[in-house]
Amino acid sequence: MRRWSLVLGLCAALLFGYEGGTLSDYSQSCTSTGGFLSGRTITCSGQAQSLSGSVRIEFGDDEDELSGTYRLAAEISVDRGEARVYSYDADGERFPLDTVSVRAPLRVEEVVIEPFNDSSVFFINAGEGEIEDLRYEGRIEPV
Repeated sequence: MRRWSLVLGLCAALLFGYEGGTLSDYSQSCTSTGGFLSGRTITCSGQAQSLSGSVRIEFGDDEDELSGTYRLAAEISVDRGEARVYSYDADGERFPLDTVSVRAPLRVEEVVIEPFNDSSVFFINAGEGEIEDLRYEGRIEPV
């Protein structure tokens, strides 16, 4: 019976897009402009020594909840490894932004997104591997 529970749990995690991973030596700095009536523009920059698995990157702090549709502009780079980067659209569907690697930093311009889980702007998935020296800068603004 325990084996079936484990198998069902793993299948559910795969089916629903489980996000699990680790960041080491991670830091982020964000600024916010605008207000309640005009919407907020949030600009963030961050870095991590390493990332493994799939990790979501949130813009703002724990109290910020983003709702609605936003326009994303971002630059993401790594010094070692390769990862896929994706976000969510207004229908809650995951869509790829592109791949980031040492030879190919990722630049995202004017992509319309719907923040996931209140403040998650994009996700970085290194799969079974690991990336090192992740750096990003980005801005989201209401559409």
